[in-house]
Amino acid sequence: MRDPEQQFLASFVLVLGILIGVAVGPVALADPEKPAAIPAAPISKAEAVDAPLTGPEVYNEICVSCHAPPGIGGAPALGDTDAWAARIAQGMDTLIDHALHGYSGSTGIMPRKGGRVDLSDEEVIGAVEYMVEQVAQ
Repeated sequence: MRDPEQQFLASFVLVLGILIGVAVGPVALADPEKPAAIPAAPISKAEAVDAPLTGPEVYNEICVSCHAPPGIGGAPALGDTDAWAARIAQGMDTLIDHALHGYSGSTGIMPRKGGRVDLSDEEVIGAVEYMVEQVAQ
């Protein structure tokens, strides 16, 4: 007679094989000449579900690591009027260009898109506008 553990394992494998056969059987037996059935509901893409981040969201998730007071590596801290004054004087186009494409200067570096190249240009621009608005208040 067999060991009870071996008997249980053999029964388990048999049941598992039957379940797999039931699940895969119809697919394996499908007629290759017939088109596959169309799913009842369309499958949505993740991109369609994800909404773009707002300026404050981008700041709080990415920019805060360098731009939180007191500022790291020459990054002007959020709300620091003195640190932002010379940069704002260069104009929004320059600020946006540095944020999108990166910048290296005497006051520090700005990695392209804050190091998050997966962000859209609009998301980065929103973050720049948000940070500048905090100084203007």
